[in-house]
Amino acid sequence: MKLSVRTMLVPALLAFVLVGCSSNDEEELVLPEIDNKVAPDYVWSSSVGDGIEHYDSKIKPAVFGDKVFVASRAGEIVAFNLQNGDKLWSYDLRNGDDAPLFGGISHWWNNRNAKLAGGVAVGFDKVLVGTEDGDVLALNPETGEKVWHVKVKGEVLAAPVAGEGLILVNTGGGRIFALQPDTGEQRWMHETENALLTLRGISSVATAAGGVVFGTGNGKVGVLISEQGAPAWEEAVAVAKGSTDLARIIDVDATPIVQNGTIYAIAYNGQLVAMELRSGRVLWKRDYASFRDMQIVDNIIYLVDSTGKLYAVDTRNGLEIWSQQTLHKHFVTGPAVYKNYLVVGDNEGNLHWFSRDKGEYLARHEFDSSGFYAEAVSTSDYLILQTRNGEIDVLRTAD
Repeated sequence: MKLSVRTMLVPALLAFVLVGCSSNDEEELVLPEIDNKVAPDYVWSSSVGDGIEHYDSKIKPAVFGDKVFVASRAGEIVAFNLQNGDKLWSYDLRNGDDAPLFGGISHWWNNRNAKLAGGVAVGFDKVLVGTEDGDVLALNPETGEKVWHVKVKGEVLAAPVAGEGLILVNTGGGRIFALQPDTGEQRWMHETENALLTLRGISSVATAAGGVVFGTGNGKVGVLISEQGAPAWEEAVAVAKGSTDLARIIDVDATPIVQNGTIYAIAYNGQLVAMELRSGRVLWKRDYASFRDMQIVDNIIYLVDSTGKLYAVDTRNGLEIWSQQTLHKHFVTGPAVYKNYLVVGDNEGNLHWFSRDKGEYLARHEFDSSGFYAEAVSTSDYLILQTRNGEIDVLRTAD
């Protein structure tokens, strides 16, 4: 088994390290006073079960058309009308004869917890979810009825991806599965070598131009040919160094982004790298490290590094446009780009607003004290939040 028991402890250890470092200088933990310059309207609020509770399940909402799909770790999946919050349907992975772990004693020991960890995705007119027990399900987005349910060998810790005519599932064991969208039948499987100690999480894959782009637990980015899963190339974006196990973790846990034939990837304890999609040739690399997903808008990469600092970087040359250190040593989510803002949540339940052009700290709003783990999701009109305890809030600003 490539993932050791120690793997599960790393996220908690990271949080301890960040907080522990901060406690040596209490001033760094105190958020500055701020005169809020952003006042979003609350459109509607709801909830989905108990959310992810204390687990490191990277579950966030998925939007398709006029619907938003949310889920809890226990296995509840709910569809809401995006504009008004009307509940359209719900599906519970724990119910039915083919429910995950059905009939197993461990199912009841886990309080009938389906252990949904891979998040929610939408593609090929289906709502897609995955669990730590290797269950992958596709639901009808209009009715919530199950379309298919298959098992894969590995923990599904990242949201499935629909692209290149396939449903692509990345698992914690280093295996990537390509499934037939209409039936869930396996088309191919690719296995990569994992490190002995990794973060508790993996990135979703990305697809473009007939390729499947993936990151690994040993600091590499690779491309598979989507038709048959054959490897095209694989290159290192980080090299393990340091005297401790924690310092030598080099996961590519942030989902690679492909834009105009270029892959942008970042590793924990590694670097931010721009690479040619077709060849893997490095175009530029810079000394940023992160395990959180990045965003790219208008040739600008927005990222939150491993210590909570925010950056804007030019995609064309890797030059830094601005940096923002207000949240340094705070445990925060990845960034969400919403209109002219960059929005980040923290583990205390605060939502922080920054300007996209200069990184100016504009506002802070308090939400549920359970805090945020996954980044917000945005559309052209709405910002959608999900807290650890499953509270769903939809916001909107005038500009």
